[in-house]
Amino acid sequence: MEQLLHWCDLIGIAIFAFTGVLAAGHKQMDLFGAVVLACVTATGGGTLRDIILNVPVFWLSDSYYLWIAAATGVVSFYMIRYLQVPMRLLMVADAAGLAVFVVIGTQKVLDLGHTPAIAIVMGVMTGTFGGLIRDILCGDIPLLLRREIYATAALSGAAALVILDDIDALPGEAVVALAVLVTLGIRLAALRWNLSAPIARIRPEQ
Repeated sequence: MEQLLHWCDLIGIAIFAFTGVLAAGHKQMDLFGAVVLACVTATGGGTLRDIILNVPVFWLSDSYYLWIAAATGVVSFYMIRYLQVPMRLLMVADAAGLAVFVVIGTQKVLDLGHTPAIAIVMGVMTGTFGGLIRDILCGDIPLLLRREIYATAALSGAAALVILDDIDALPGEAVVALAVLVTLGIRLAALRWNLSAPIARIRPEQ
C-alpha cells in the first residue's frame, strides 16, 4: 500500500508539473517562468497541507519531488515548443492530477490519525490548491472557483476513500484505485458534457 501511494505521488507530481508548463505555454512564459509554475503547481497543495498539519513539508524531507517537478518542467517546456498542445489537454491532465492528489492527501491524513472530516478537507486542499496557485499566477480565475464541476469531484473522491476505508471490505490498493476513479470519472464527465454547478447571480434591480 505504501509503495502504491509513493508511486501515485510521483505520478501526480509529474502530471501537475506538466499542467503548469501547459498553462505557462498558453501565457507565453519563458523557461524560468514555466519551471516555476511547474514546481508551484506540483507542490502547492501538499505544502499547504503539511504546514497546516504541522508535519515536515514533503519536498523538504525528500527533495527528489522538487527535482522531478523541475525536470518535468524543463522537458515539457521544450516538448510543447514543437508540438501543438490543445487547451483541452491541460484540462484532462489537470483532472488526472486532481484525482491522484486528492486521494493521496486524504489517505496521508487518515494515516496520521485525523478524523475523516479533516482527511476530506485536507484531501481536497491537496488536490486543488496547486492548480489554484497556478491559475492565479497566470492571471486566470482558478478552476476551483469556476462553475465547472471541480471541487465537487475532489470532494466526492475524498469522501469515497473515507467511506470505503471505514467499511474495510476491500484491500487498501482497491480503495485507492476506486477513489481515484470516482474523482477522475466525475471531472472527465463534467468536461465531456459541459456539466456545471449553479452560479451566483444578483437579481437586477427593478
